[in-house]
Amino acid sequence: MSGSSELPVAPLPLTSKHRDELDQAILKRISEILDLIPDPIHIGITMALKDWMCISIIMDIIYETIHVLKRENLKNVLRTDIDMKNQQTLQQHPQLRDMVRKACLTRSNFTHIADLKIFQISESGNGPTPPAQEEEDQPAFLYESFVRPFVGKAVDGFYEYLKSNNEKFRGHGLERPYYAKFCSIVQSSGTGKSRLMTELQHKGVLVLYMNLREPSDSGFPKRDIVPARILTEDMGCSQAEYTARCCALFAAIFHTLEQNLSTKVSSDGPGVTIKSWNNQMCDMRSPARTKFFEKVQTRYHIMLDEIKMQKSQENVGANRDPSTVDETATKLGSMSLTNANIKAPKLEGASLVAAAYTDMLKTPHVFPQDDAPKLVIAFDEAHPLSNMSSKGFRPSHILGRTIKAYCHDNEASVWVVFASTTSQVADFSAPQVIHDSLRVAVDGQLLYQPYTYLGWDQNADSLSGISANDVGKFRHIIGFGRPLWKSLMGKQSVTGIMKLAAQKLCKSKIFNPQDINEALAVLSQRFGLDICFGHPNSVSYLEKGVASHLRICFSTTEDRSWAFTGYPSEPLLSCVAAILLHGTSSSMADALNVLKAKVDGGMVETGQCGELASRLLLLLAKDMYVRSNLSTGTISDLHYNGSEDAELIHCQKVSVVNFLEYLFGDEFWLKAGEKAKAAFQHAYINFSHWVSMENFISPKDSKLPNVDSSSARCDSKEWTLRHWHRTSAVQCCHLQPLVDKMIPIYFDDPALGSNDVDRVSQIFISDKAGKTSNERDLGFITRKHGSIQCLSELPCIALLLDLKMDSKLSVTFPKKKPKHSKTDRCLRIYASGITDTTFPFLRDHFNVAELLRGLVSRQEESPSQTTFKDLDALVKFGSTATLRHSRWEAQN
Repeated sequence: MSGSSELPVAPLPLTSKHRDELDQAILKRISEILDLIPDPIHIGITMALKDWMCISIIMDIIYETIHVLKRENLKNVLRTDIDMKNQQTLQQHPQLRDMVRKACLTRSNFTHIADLKIFQISESGNGPTPPAQEEEDQPAFLYESFVRPFVGKAVDGFYEYLKSNNEKFRGHGLERPYYAKFCSIVQSSGTGKSRLMTELQHKGVLVLYMNLREPSDSGFPKRDIVPARILTEDMGCSQAEYTARCCALFAAIFHTLEQNLSTKVSSDGPGVTIKSWNNQMCDMRSPARTKFFEKVQTRYHIMLDEIKMQKSQENVGANRDPSTVDETATKLGSMSLTNANIKAPKLEGASLVAAAYTDMLKTPHVFPQDDAPKLVIAFDEAHPLSNMSSKGFRPSHILGRTIKAYCHDNEASVWVVFASTTSQVADFSAPQVIHDSLRVAVDGQLLYQPYTYLGWDQNADSLSGISANDVGKFRHIIGFGRPLWKSLMGKQSVTGIMKLAAQKLCKSKIFNPQDINEALAVLSQRFGLDICFGHPNSVSYLEKGVASHLRICFSTTEDRSWAFTGYPSEPLLSCVAAILLHGTSSSMADALNVLKAKVDGGMVETGQCGELASRLLLLLAKDMYVRSNLSTGTISDLHYNGSEDAELIHCQKVSVVNFLEYLFGDEFWLKAGEKAKAAFQHAYINFSHWVSMENFISPKDSKLPNVDSSSARCDSKEWTLRHWHRTSAVQCCHLQPLVDKMIPIYFDDPALGSNDVDRVSQIFISDKAGKTSNERDLGFITRKHGSIQCLSELPCIALLLDLKMDSKLSVTFPKKKPKHSKTDRCLRIYASGITDTTFPFLRDHFNVAELLRGLVSRQEESPSQTTFKDLDALVKFGSTATLRHSRWEAQN
C-alpha cells in the first residue's frame, strides 16, 4: 500500500472472513461519499478526496472494526479520538490520504488502515483514553437515573404548550404574529429538562435530542459531538460562514431524517416507524444515535459544499448591492420595525434548507397537517449559542433566521426547542437584522414565552405512606423537590448526594460565604429572602440564581424582560444549606454580613414588621439548639456514610419544652407554670425552612360551592400535617390578620390515637417592629378567627415578637380548664427586644444579635428601598388609601 511503509503497523487479530465482512460493511457506510466521486478510476488524478471525506471514512473504518472486535470477544486496542475539527491526524500523517484513496479505488483492504499503530492504544497505556472506554467508565447511575420511570404531568403540559404555539404561529389572516417555530425551556438544574424533551416520544412525537454541553462538562446526557462542534466551536468564522454552517446542519438533519423514515414507513407504517425511531434515538447509549450523527455529518459537508458552490455561481457576473447589518440598523432610526422595506442580509443556504425541509415533510403519513407536535428537534445545554462571537454576531440570531427560512410558509408542527438553566435561551431574538441592541425582530414578530412547568415533588411519599415520627429520615426527605435527588438514591451514597446538592447550590465544591451569590443562595433557600423588584441588580442576581444556584423560575413576563423566581420548599436542599451555613466558625457571620450589605443597599427587603429578622431569629435558634445537642447517628455534615434511614439533623423532631427553654432561658417554664409544661411535654417541632403564602390561611371563598375542587381549602389539620411532613414553617401573606407565621407542632402521644392528623397543632407568631409596645395585641390572637380556622382539642402557642422594644418576656397559660377548649388552650408568649436577656442563646452569638438588631432598628426601610417604593407609588395613585399612594406633594 502506498505510504504504508512509513507508518508502523500492528495487525489486528482478524481473520480473512472478518476483513471481507468489514470491507462490505464499510462500503455500505461510505456509499454517499463514493457517490460524490464521478469516476473512481481517475480518483487520484481528477478529484482528490477532501480531508473531511478522509476523516469520515477513517472513522467509519474504526467504528466498524471496533464493533467486530467486541462481537468476537477480541481485545479492542483501537482509539476513537481522531481530531474531527482540524484534521490533526491527516496533517501529521499525510500518507493517510493516499491509503484512503487506494482503498476507495479498489473497494477493499479498508482494515489495513485499522492495522496502523497510530490508531491503536499504546501498550504502555499512555496517550489519550478513547471515548469508547470513557463511555464504559461513565458511572452507570447517571444513565440509570435518566431512564427511571417518568413521574408527573409535565410532559402533558409541554405537549399542549407546543400545540398551542403552533396554533398561535398560524395566526389569523395573512399575517403570522410569531417569528419562527422555535421556543425554549428555562429551569434550574435537576428539574428534568432533558428528560422532559425525550419523554415526548410517548406522545407519538418524533424526538431528535442533541446536547451541546461544553467538552469539559462530564454531565449526562453526554455531549453530542457532531452538532456541538458545528454550532459552538471555531467561532472565529464570519457571520456568513456560520450562517452556511447552520443551514447545512439543518438541511443535513432533514435529509437524513427523510432517508431514515421513508425507507421504514412504507413497510412498517407511521406508528411503528415513529416508535422504533424514538426507542433508538431517545436511548442515550444506543449505537443508532452515533450512526445517525455520522450520516448527518457526511451530509452536512455535502450541503456545505453545495452552499459554497451556489454562492460562487451567484457571484459570477452579479452586480449586487446587499444590505449590510449596519446599513439596515441605521434605517431603523426613521422606519417602523414592521416596515417591509427594510431588507435583511441574504441568508446563504436558505433555499437548500427549505428544500430539504419540504422533502422531509413529504414522508407519507408522518407529518399530517394539524397543530399537535410531530417532530421536536431539541438542543439541550443551549446557553453557548447566546454568546457573542469575536466577529460580532450571536449564534442564536443566525439559528433563529435559519429556522425562519424553512418554516415560515409551512404549517407543519415541527419545532426546535432550546433548553438551558439560563434565561438567555428565552430571548433567542431572531431579528432579520442582527443588531445586539434590538430585542424585537425587524418584522415586529413575537417570540414565545419559555416553558417552565416541569413539576415538583414527583417522588414524594404520600401523606399516609410514612409515620409522622419518621419524616426526618433521609429516604423520606429526598423525595421532595426536584426529581434529581430521588433518582440518585440507591446509586449514590448519602454523602455523594449531599455533596452534589451542595455543589449545585453554590456552584462550587467549597462554599465561600463571602461570595455574594453563594451566600444569598444558601440564605434564600431557607429564609425566604424577598428581592426588591426595583433594584438595579435584581434582574442579574435572579438570572444567575436560576442558572447557577438552583433557584426555580416560576414564570416570565410576556416580553421575557422579567422572571418570577424563588426557592420552593425543598427540605433536602434546606438541610444542605444549613450544614454549609454552620460549616465553620466564621461561615454564618460571613454570610450574614453579605445579607446585611444587600439589605443596606436595598436589594433585599426586610418586611414592614420585622418579618425577615423574625425568620432568622427563630430558625437560627433551632439550628443552634440541634447542633449543640447532637443525636447519635444523625446526618449532621456532608460526609455521612451511613444508612438512608438516618435522620437529617435539621429535620429531626425537637421537643417544644426543650426548644422554648433554649430560646427564652432556663426560667421560662417557671414563668409558664407546670400545667403549661405538662401540656406540651409530648409536643415537637421540626421546621428546617420557611415557605411563603400568597393568601389567607383560611381564604374567604374556601367553602363556596362553585369553587374548583383543587382551589378549595385544605383541611387545617391536613395543612399542618403536610408542613410537618416536609419540615416547613409558614410565612403568612402580608394581609393575613392577627398572625405572620405558623410553625407546625406534632404531639407524639399514644393517648391521642394512631391517626397523625389528630396529633397536630401550631405555633402562631405575630411580628411587630413599631415604636410603641404591642403587648395588648397578644390577647387577640386566636385560631378561631375566620382567616385562620385551625381548631383543635390540642393546645397551641401564640408568640408575639415585639422586636423594637426594650427587653421583656411574659408568659401566660389558662390555669383552669377553658370554656372553649378548641380555641383557648393557648400558651401566650410576649417577647420584646433582641437582647440576650429575652433570648439568652444570643450570648454566644453576638454577631447574629447585632445583625438582627440592625434589621429592625432602621426606619421601616433603608433609604434606597424608600426611594424605589416612593417613586413606584407616584404612578399608582389610588391603588391603596395610604398616604404613599395619595399625597403627590410628598415628593417635593
